Amino acid sequence: MFALVMSFDGESAEDVSAGMGHVRDEVIPPLTSAPGLSGWWLVNHESGQRLTVLVCEDDEKLQAGMVQVAEARAKDPDRRRPTPTSVTRFEVYGSTTAQT
Repeated sequence: MFALVMSFDGESAEDVSAGMGHVRDEVIPPLTSAPGLSGWWLVNHESGQRLTVLVCEDDEKLQAGMVQVAEARAKDPDRRRPTPTSVTRFEVYGSTTAQT
C-alpha cells in the first residue's frame, strides 16, 4: 500500500478556488469508483495551501483512476488547474480508523 501526497503552496485565492473546483468536478467523481483507493483533499485558505492525499493498494488501481481523471480534464482543456509544488510517494507502514 502506498500514499501519493501532492502539495500546492502559496496559492492565490483564485488558484485555491480554481483548484478546489477542479477537484470537485474532475477528480473526485472518477476516483470515487476506483477500487482500493481513498482520497482526502485539504485546504488552508489563510496560507493558500492545499494538500491531496491518495492512499491506494497498488499503482495499477491508481493509474486506472487517473486515466478517468484525464478523460474528464480533456473535456475542458482550457480550465484553470494549478500545478502542484511537490508530488511525493510514500509507503504506508501503519494506519488506524476509529470505530464508532
